[in-house]
Amino acid sequence: MNRRRFLRNVGAAGAMAGLAGCSQLSGDGSDGVNTGRAEACEPYKPTVTGTLGWRSVRGDPAGTSVVPSADAPEPPLSLDWTFTLGGNAGAIEPVATADRVYAHEYDSMLYAVDAESGEKVWGRSVDSPRGSLAIADDVVVGLADSTVLGLDPETGETRWTGPESHTSLFHGSPVIVDKTVYVPTELSLLALDLTDGSVRWQHTTGEETIATPAIVGDAVYYGDYDTYIYAIDAATGEKRWRVKTNAHIDCNVSVADDIVFAGSKGGVIRALDARSGEHVWTHDLGAEPNAMATDGSHVYVHTRGQLYALEASSGAVCWSTEYGNTTGIGVAVGGGRVYVPFTEAEFTEPGSEYGTRPGVLDAATGETLAQTEGTFESDYARFYKGATVANGAVYSSGVDEGGVTLARFS
Repeated sequence: MNRRRFLRNVGAAGAMAGLAGCSQLSGDGSDGVNTGRAEACEPYKPTVTGTLGWRSVRGDPAGTSVVPSADAPEPPLSLDWTFTLGGNAGAIEPVATADRVYAHEYDSMLYAVDAESGEKVWGRSVDSPRGSLAIADDVVVGLADSTVLGLDPETGETRWTGPESHTSLFHGSPVIVDKTVYVPTELSLLALDLTDGSVRWQHTTGEETIATPAIVGDAVYYGDYDTYIYAIDAATGEKRWRVKTNAHIDCNVSVADDIVFAGSKGGVIRALDARSGEHVWTHDLGAEPNAMATDGSHVYVHTRGQLYALEASSGAVCWSTEYGNTTGIGVAVGGGRVYVPFTEAEFTEPGSEYGTRPGVLDAATGETLAQTEGTFESDYARFYKGATVANGAVYSSGVDEGGVTLARFS
């Protein structure tokens, strides 16, 4: 199979370079392809060190998607194993610790897989599983069509069943901090006791809450379909502040250095003071975000087919990449590298997800460092959900010959 890379890296000298469908500018302000950094941006100096393991859909509770340098695999990456989850309803982003990976397919089956060997540890049926899971030391939390489940991480047996709560099919996943699990549901954000699933508080807006929250210190931050970004007291559920945006919000927020980064479906990215909600900067990408991350130097905005690196202090576009896939989601950062699903050159027809698998970029410049190699059951295998990084490996879900499939690359 031809391994030519479709990924094009371009720099941008200012905000206009980030507008979807517009000509993109190189770092010196001229039209063309560039793998360097825009001159308008300060030197790349990340401030977030990351946490071990990938225990929720955006890595850590703050939603940074950053892992320690020691956990971030060096390119080139190759396929270690695949595990067939079955079904054809769709894949979700996996979560992982050093020894376990948890994933499901949307039909009914949820699995724990040995991280090193790819062998099944356990599998169990769940009524219409939703979103990614969240991992604590003694419980794994998953969402079903109408409830929240606390599962034994070693056996998959149900420890507790939470309140009846309908969750969105494709958005929103739980996040665990200490002994509380925060769950986006159909019309509210729930805080549940991790030991028994009982409700500690409920924050209701009257619209769908389908974005994954971020938790930092004593505050919970999230965007809602009612077009507001909220800061909520983590202990009581009381509102501290809210900020109006230009459109619905279904993307996660990411928090670093007392700044909340959030994006709306209208394509406007905002940086807000975490304590007051005051605007720090606003940048109109013109492209809907589906995942956000930050290492304190950059804010990484994953859209349909593009990844933008915005300067965290100003919102200026430092670089952007175009990688072909329009359904892939997920970004991880560590060791000066960015991990993201992208598509090979021979599969670049509009909307194609064939040939998609995790690739590695230079975090400072956006330059392509490597795309993963491996032999799959089908030439059309694609792994487009997640760039989950844990213990020196990247995990991603997608579809291969046998249906929905989980893969490890290192």
